[in-house]
Amino acid sequence: MKFSGFLNVYLMDDMSWKYVFGEKSHTASNLKDLEFLVRMHGLKWSILDEELAHKSVEEDKQSNYTGFLNVYRKDDLWHYRGTGLKSHSLQTLKKNAERQGLEWRQTDRQLAEKNWKLDVRKYSR
Repeated sequence: MKFSGFLNVYLMDDMSWKYVFGEKSHTASNLKDLEFLVRMHGLKWSILDEELAHKSVEEDKQSNYTGFLNVYRKDDLWHYRGTGLKSHSLQTLKKNAERQGLEWRQTDRQLAEKNWKLDVRKYSR
């Protein structure tokens, strides 16, 4: 868990974002969705550290741009958010996710196709 620069917001080990205030907590896969949840429930959303918040926004952008729902890249591995699933191969991650009954779908067709093609090339040599 890592502080984000936003009030009560932390980056979790699975690259999800968590807002904790007393007994209330909200989790989302990206900061935009988390901010929406927090504000929707009448909780305060503010920045405590401008520089750290900016870094968190940039990290959020990088970790959420795979083109697949709940999939992120970290330390040269593909991860399925909220699970222990990870693999060097995107194809293997997909098979394991589907085997466990997890949803696998594209959220951005172009980006998903780009990452899929790069992954296929990496392992077809």
